[in-house]
Amino acid sequence: MEKHTRSYVQLLKPGITFSNTISGIAGFFLAASVVPFQWAALLGVVVGIAGVIASACVVYNVLDRNIDKRMKRTAKRDVASGAIRVRYALVYAALLGVVGFTALAALTNALTVWLGVLAYVWYIVVYGIAKRTTAYSTVIGGVAGALPPVAGYTALTNQVDLAGVVLFLILFFWQLPHFYAIAMFRRDDYAKAKLPVWSVRFGMQNTKVQIFVSVLFYAFAASLLTFFGYTGIIYLVLSSALSVYWIYTGIRLYGKVDDVKWARSMFGVSLVVLLAMCVLISIGGYLA
Repeated sequence: MEKHTRSYVQLLKPGITFSNTISGIAGFFLAASVVPFQWAALLGVVVGIAGVIASACVVYNVLDRNIDKRMKRTAKRDVASGAIRVRYALVYAALLGVVGFTALAALTNALTVWLGVLAYVWYIVVYGIAKRTTAYSTVIGGVAGALPPVAGYTALTNQVDLAGVVLFLILFFWQLPHFYAIAMFRRDDYAKAKLPVWSVRFGMQNTKVQIFVSVLFYAFAASLLTFFGYTGIIYLVLSSALSVYWIYTGIRLYGKVDDVKWARSMFGVSLVVLLAMCVLISIGGYLA
């Protein structure tokens, strides 16, 4: 029973569900610095985003089961291996989706619900097709991953204003170096599965360049919250320090370690940056 329960937890990809949920919470608290705080809306953001993302991840496990079988890292995933039947996984996904969308509909607003629908369809359908057909799948998939903080923001404001656009850009450009790094240290697996990710299509050195360029765009996007008056100078200094640290890590290790170790280091920094940025976005509107 314990292993079975653990299997169902892994189906919803806890790391992806958690990171998207905390980015949604960050967007919510940024909004709370300019409009009145609402506990019900916060509950809607947490339960709604977590439920919607988790449901999408379960569906993705089902759709990717044949690809997973060809990759060493994923061959033992429970849907791919047959440990969990497809129909049970789909029922699980439906239940999670009902909980998520019900929470968004009951506790937030129609705009936030539609953002959830867009993220859900984009991740499963648009990114699902792109992943199998183009090296630009990371860019395409970034749209879905950048919507949770916007949804967290609109849950209170009920509008996509300049801050919402900036939140989208921050998370969009954060994702590119994060997932390009994964594509580097898992290149052999992706090549075996015949997935045309950037590192497979254009090579490791070109992917390194893409990572550096993406981090620079991320740094610029992160600064816009202060330039447009949504956060103070403390946020700008700290967020800029994170960006500098990310770039410095890449430069310091460039040529000193192999490509896989370099990519893992950049991936690790990206996780630190995400968690720290979510905190900074949450409190940035309250800091001088």
